[in-house]
Amino acid sequence: MTQPVVESPQAAPSDRQKAAGPDGLRGAGGDQDPCAIEVRDLEMRYGSYVVMRGINFTVKRGEVMVIMGGSGCGKSTLLKYMIGLRPVQKGEILYDGQSFSKASPEEKERMQRNFGVLYQAGALWSSMTLAENVALPLEQYTRLGQQEIQEIVSVKLALVGLKGFEEFYPAEISGGMRKRAGLARAMALDPAFLFFDEPSAGLDPLSSRRLDDLILRLRDSLGTTIVVVTHELASIFTIADNSIFLDADTKRMIAQGNPKDLVQEGHSHPKVRDFLLRGELSHERKGSHEPKS
Repeated sequence: MTQPVVESPQAAPSDRQKAAGPDGLRGAGGDQDPCAIEVRDLEMRYGSYVVMRGINFTVKRGEVMVIMGGSGCGKSTLLKYMIGLRPVQKGEILYDGQSFSKASPEEKERMQRNFGVLYQAGALWSSMTLAENVALPLEQYTRLGQQEIQEIVSVKLALVGLKGFEEFYPAEISGGMRKRAGLARAMALDPAFLFFDEPSAGLDPLSSRRLDDLILRLRDSLGTTIVVVTHELASIFTIADNSIFLDADTKRMIAQGNPKDLVQEGHSHPKVRDFLLRGELSHERKGSHEPKS
């Protein structure tokens, strides 16, 4: 598989200025407030069923925030609220100090153009080549000419290690390459915010590690603020600057912090440590109650 290739950070500002287009969207850089995302007292529900309540956290600019928790706790649902796929009925979500959840439909759409999203399966159009997939948001949301779009597409695909695969279709490449192509499309408009939903799902360990390395390079070279939903412990400890833990039993967020700190004894709820230690605490407690021969 092709190794990821990262363009020099100096190339990023000019691409960001090109892709901003008439809307004047901000890129990842700038001298804004260090708090990029704020979630206040958010309640998540499906009809009358409450998934989570009282969620409060902030994400600093240029930080990788990981949303973790057991299966069915609402990790992907929280991501849907954050990108506007589900309406906020209670609570508030802010980007750069501006309310996203209370914005008008027009303003919300403008803010969403500064989001890049990588879905679990990549969500590429199967009838389009990789180049056409990456070009799609540029054609829809900017006034760039075809030559400029082709240049940006080439840069984005090279950034994720897919230089030379422009004319390939999604079915002709591996699952890990499809994930990276989806990431290239998510970065097409040089968004300030990137959202990943289970990026390592279905990948072999080496492909998963390469994707983790790419996420860190994007943070370090472009200053992108990144939110990742995952339950993969190797990825959590590798990429997370900060994290939150959603507990399905209490329907609450019961921890926030760097996973390397949360795993230490006395630094977080036992459920969080148990999760981060692959259930070793539960195994130890069970063993301590077994009768000795």
